[in-house]
Amino acid sequence: MRGNRTFFLIAGAAMTLGACGGSDVTVQVLAEGADGPIPQANLEVFFYPFDRDSVFDDLDAAASTPKPEIPQEMLATFAEIRSLQEEWRAKETEWSDARDRMQTLSEEMQAMDPRARGSREYMSKYEEFEQLEGVEGQLDREKQALFDQFTAMQDSVTAQVDEFKAVRDTWEDDAYSGYFDIEQELVMELGQQVFTDTTNADGYTTRNLPAGNWWVNSRIRVPTGEIVWNLLIDPAQVDTLRLERSNGEERIRL
Repeated sequence: MRGNRTFFLIAGAAMTLGACGGSDVTVQVLAEGADGPIPQANLEVFFYPFDRDSVFDDLDAAASTPKPEIPQEMLATFAEIRSLQEEWRAKETEWSDARDRMQTLSEEMQAMDPRARGSREYMSKYEEFEQLEGVEGQLDREKQALFDQFTAMQDSVTAQVDEFKAVRDTWEDDAYSGYFDIEQELVMELGQQVFTDTTNADGYTTRNLPAGNWWVNSRIRVPTGEIVWNLLIDPAQVDTLRLERSNGEERIRL
């Protein structure tokens, strides 16, 4: 069975081998930030001469039992946890902004001439500071309450997650046990190898690839799990291939 499967994978890759001339390929990996894209430094980027995901899809289909899927109830709990995490972080930002403003006002008042402390400007700053004290205290209590809810919900699902991971890991150990043998057969048949590079401080890496079809593979952690890329490199690509949320696949990471 594995031999036939490997044959078709190799044949599919070999049919287009040589369609693209060897050339430099530049990749940039970007995450989403509040103020725009954030380059991902020191990140591993892999270049495969075959579609790695198709190998795993084939192994999934050939497994003796279906691949374990995360239960819907657990997915719903994860969604609640993410929502609480977002609320907590938003509240923490409000609290931090209030604290920063209080610090600024305090420094401005201390820098004023003592003789001006009865002035309208001083009193305006003082009144704002006093108002912010109450706001900061309320925000602190609210963010702590959200954090407590967030951690309590995380703790409530820990046992279920551990149980599911044990089942899934056992299944993958069996279903994917032949993956590296298949990878070696593929690269030997194609006369290629798997290349690995690391992005620089600006999230870039450039690799000279031999002629043929190539897939770029990488992943980054995000609050909701991870973003995974497995993209066929377009031979007509004349600019940098940017790996960003829009062309990646978001997956839950347990």
